[in-house]
Amino acid sequence: MSGDSLRIGIAGAARGAGFVAGVRAAESTGTARLEAVYDPDPSAVERFSREHDVPAACTSFEELLERVDAVVLSSPQHHHAPQAIAALEAGVHVLSEVPAAVSLPQSEALVGAVRASTATYAMAENYCYIRANLIVRSMARAGVFGDLYYGEGEYLHDVRDLQRTPSGQRSWRSYWQAGRNGFTYPTHSLGPLLQWFDDRIVSVSCVGTGNHTAPEHEIDDTVLLLARTRRGALLRARLDMLSNRPHLMDYYSLQGTTGAYEAARATDQAPRVYVRGRSAQGAWEPLETYATDFLPARYTQPPTSAGHWGSDAWPILDFIETVREGRPPEDSIPVDVYAALNMTLPGIVSETSIHQGGTWTAVPDPTKFTAGIGTEPGTESPLA
Repeated sequence: MSGDSLRIGIAGAARGAGFVAGVRAAESTGTARLEAVYDPDPSAVERFSREHDVPAACTSFEELLERVDAVVLSSPQHHHAPQAIAALEAGVHVLSEVPAAVSLPQSEALVGAVRASTATYAMAENYCYIRANLIVRSMARAGVFGDLYYGEGEYLHDVRDLQRTPSGQRSWRSYWQAGRNGFTYPTHSLGPLLQWFDDRIVSVSCVGTGNHTAPEHEIDDTVLLLARTRRGALLRARLDMLSNRPHLMDYYSLQGTTGAYEAARATDQAPRVYVRGRSAQGAWEPLETYATDFLPARYTQPPTSAGHWGSDAWPILDFIETVREGRPPEDSIPVDVYAALNMTLPGIVSETSIHQGGTWTAVPDPTKFTAGIGTEPGTESPLA
């Protein structure tokens, strides 16, 4: 649909503000415009419309779909799959917040809807677009680290103050993130690793520390996930949303046969790499020294005011270009439904593992889901 300005709608006012910088950047080139917003809270819609100068304040999700060509789902996570399915059935393109789904039935239904629709689906995993993660991804894909066999991801973010609404009611996070036990918010930790390893997780073992800091919550203070990939690599991820400690929401590391990477763990540190044959023997060097050769040119200058270290704008800018051109931009990393579920499903399956004492549990391959088989327009099904 190149040539027309893509009308963008946002569902979910509270989290939707993070996408505005990206849409405004697209508006400056005439490729998209922010057309409408919907939230079940009328006051949130009114405030968002006023603060961001949005033409249409919608009173229902159905009305939002009627006004736009593409919708950003920044709603609570249990609504992502149902709203995506409704939009895809209406022929509206979908950029979903994370995670893609909260259950196996939702996941399979989402795959079926994508296969049956002519519209585009993508998930906005912004942590894949963090500057350091983009550099490491390019280095890994170029073989700088050799064969990758171990990786780590950690998301340590005290969100106890988000478990209640301003009026004192339980928020959606109190159930979907802290009211269940397991790796309930997986994609920030796993997304970049799966991009670097170019792989998917086939089984997980999940254990936790028990409840110590805030025992009113179901989730353990710290949850650890061990994951085995299809090619045999081992990944370790840590989720902690309750403990009394400073945030550390973007720690990653990897180990390969010819090198290693470690993100910063404190504000006075910087991401670092060791590459055999290039780094001084036994010495780390700053990751930034590799930026000139390995940071993709399209991601060097994030739009002004983009959150999460500049990464928030890139998912929607890549999404807009993918929709308009009918294919992902060169060197881009948009997350399609299969990549989205490869990042999401290990967290869903982890709940079974942790309740069984850490039993290794298989993670389904979303390309093998049978929903929608034979209905995907213009392409063969994954099982053909």
